[in-house]
Amino acid sequence: MNWQTRQTLLQRAKDPNDAEAWEEFVSYYKQFIHVILHQMNFRSADFDDAVQEIMIKIWQNLPHFELDPERGQFRTWLSQVIRNRLLDYIRKDKRYKARVEKATENYTAEENILPQNELDKIVSKEWERHITSCALNNLKTLFSGSAIKAFELSLQGKTAKEIGKALSIQQNSVRTLKNRVQVRLVKEISRLRSELEF
Repeated sequence: MNWQTRQTLLQRAKDPNDAEAWEEFVSYYKQFIHVILHQMNFRSADFDDAVQEIMIKIWQNLPHFELDPERGQFRTWLSQVIRNRLLDYIRKDKRYKARVEKATENYTAEENILPQNELDKIVSKEWERHITSCALNNLKTLFSGSAIKAFELSLQGKTAKEIGKALSIQQNSVRTLKNRVQVRLVKEISRLRSELEF
């Protein structure tokens, strides 16, 4: 299948019968949802249950998702699903706690959940970090440990001389390894964007 006609992961995951696509979708988005819930200050002993319910809601609604450029990207839709499902979860939890007259200190009040516009900003920022992290993890199978480490140290502001000393390699090798990883990282980020974004 050529690049122009290739279906993205999101398009494939919309098919409820494509279990492989859904599993791949979960592998990319579940950790991202964890990060977003932490950014929303959601603290609950039932954190994993809330994540699971959000994933179920996404699975149920994804087949009906249609790209509408006026309403935003997939991330916009995703942030709305996350926020709405979290609010539903909190409301249900609140009713349950009221019935059993049990309150906990780590309970997240509904009014403490971020407004949608603030959440959209967080989702956009965290998505950039997430996609870069996924791309870098994917590259670890293509490059030696020294190449990845040299690149990561360069991101921390270390000089070629410092990196060379830390990894026991020549400065010229540091520059070469770093540049190879950087070029491939840009390509991998682009590939993941084409797979995971509308």
